[in-house]
Amino acid sequence: MSPFWGMESETKNASYIRSNKSRCWKLSKMDQQLPTGRGPLVRGNNHRWQLEPDVFWRNYTPIGRPERTHLLYEIRWGQSHRYWRNWCTSNSTHHAEINFLENACEEIDRRTTTPCTVTWFLTWSPCGKCSGRIKQFLQEHPHVTLEIRAAKLFNHNYWCNQKGLRDLANFGVRIYIMQLADYLYCWRTFVAHQRNEEYFSLLWRFLPSIMFYSQQLDSILRPF
Repeated sequence: MSPFWGMESETKNASYIRSNKSRCWKLSKMDQQLPTGRGPLVRGNNHRWQLEPDVFWRNYTPIGRPERTHLLYEIRWGQSHRYWRNWCTSNSTHHAEINFLENACEEIDRRTTTPCTVTWFLTWSPCGKCSGRIKQFLQEHPHVTLEIRAAKLFNHNYWCNQKGLRDLANFGVRIYIMQLADYLYCWRTFVAHQRNEEYFSLLWRFLPSIMFYSQQLDSILRPF
């Protein structure tokens, strides 16, 4: 990945970002987080790297199947109050998680002495094979802490996927099902939009699926 993460690129334009190509995009800027009573406030109005509302709506839902796996991410270095944000997707050769690992390695390798906290918002949880790659990545980068928040579970009845999630949890990865607050946070932070009351009202339809997948994840991660 480019060493110019966190620096705005004048060569990017909205049409390029919104083409939804299957790769990790270079980060266009760092957003400073100011804690407020309603959650972090994103400063600045540059939305060139953010998702279009319809793309988020079609893919980030616990109901139905996403068009393509999306991974929204935040990276925080040390005790900084700034986050590096962007997103990536799956493609014909790699799942979204692997695309992130391969694109993020350069910068993470360069800053091996600085603790790094990474949060993923995934359309669904990693498969067993990706879980193995994620664990290997974390073993090679002990300064990285990972938290995964997934809209739904991927083939959660498959033993290999269950084992992969347990292995990650046992290795220290925090894994959750996205709650309503997570959807609102992602909508405010990662989506180029104006306030949309209709979207907020439709979120309540997610509650049965959120409860179902939360229970399933709890069962998978519960010690035998």
